[in-house]
Amino acid sequence: MHHAKRDYGEGFCVVNDIVIALRKLQSENAIRTVWVIDLDAHKGDGTAVLTEEDSSITTLSIHMANGWPLDGEAYDCQGRRNPSFVPSDIDIAVAVGEEDRYVAKLEDGLEKLSSIGRPDLALVLAGADPYEKDELPSAAELKLSLAQLKERDQLVYHSLKSQHIPRAYVTAGGYGEHAWEVDWQFLEWALPDSI
Repeated sequence: MHHAKRDYGEGFCVVNDIVIALRKLQSENAIRTVWVIDLDAHKGDGTAVLTEEDSSITTLSIHMANGWPLDGEAYDCQGRRNPSFVPSDIDIAVAVGEEDRYVAKLEDGLEKLSSIGRPDLALVLAGADPYEKDELPSAAELKLSLAQLKERDQLVYHSLKSQHIPRAYVTAGGYGEHAWEVDWQFLEWALPDSI
């Protein structure tokens, strides 16, 4: 639900359950610091807005360089900032035709994230909508193969595991009859490693 803002929902997201869950864990003193690693095709704009001035939650979003929710103006006619343009701590924009650079860009972003300091938890939004077979029109500007998505997921998994960072995964965007393939291939690969 990474598009929901403080006072309204957006983009199929009614409430930002990501931030709500993290704030709950923080209020119970279960965690202090968190990384949110957003791998959805669309920018995690709601999460960026809700954590903008909170140094305890560090956000990384790798997403389409253009298209929804970044298809509007950054400011309205009265000079107010469009919430969708609030930056994540680390924003990685992937332009049309840059699919072959996706994993390298993500690796650079993860290295920047690691330089910030080790969190108590990493929450990974494992978006399936960057898949080339995804059927959502607003995700059409990012078309990764199943092999590229597996490489993406393995990169994040190994990066967090090698740093001994506790991690939780939630599924994110994925639309149409092939969306399950992205999550399935990751689970089929990762579950034996975690036993």
